[in-house]
Amino acid sequence: MTPALLPIEHIQQRSDGDCIAACAAMILKYMGIAVGYERLLALLRTSPIGAASFRVRELEHLGITVVYKQGDLAELHRHLLSDRPCIAFVKSSELPYSNLSINHAVVVSGIDDELIYLNDPDLDYAPVAVSHGDFGLAWLERDEYYAAFLHRD
Repeated sequence: MTPALLPIEHIQQRSDGDCIAACAAMILKYMGIAVGYERLLALLRTSPIGAASFRVRELEHLGITVVYKQGDLAELHRHLLSDRPCIAFVKSSELPYSNLSINHAVVVSGIDDELIYLNDPDLDYAPVAVSHGDFGLAWLERDEYYAAFLHRD
């Protein structure tokens, strides 16, 4: 597998339920699209307990195409090789560094033969490296859904 690691500027979530908004903010900034954090929260209809993962499609109102679907590591790898970080929807309890057991969102910023590199908005540093197995378990708990953003032509 060709290694891929994208230089995603890390943005920490501001509140417990903001993980999708923070992930979207990281990716949109990487894409060169300026959007206020509060606008992301509103588009995603984020509540104190979070937002439903499918609401990521609402970000199409920003003039981008949102791919939201089930996938596999090969798809995530192809997106990374095409300069597109992805949001993966995971169960935090399966991530070895997490003490929480919540539905969560992380940015997949890199992958190689052994590790997946994540920008976890719950952490104050990034990327964090986890094994393919640990990531796979966390992702499988959320049915391997991910989101990728594409510029519209």
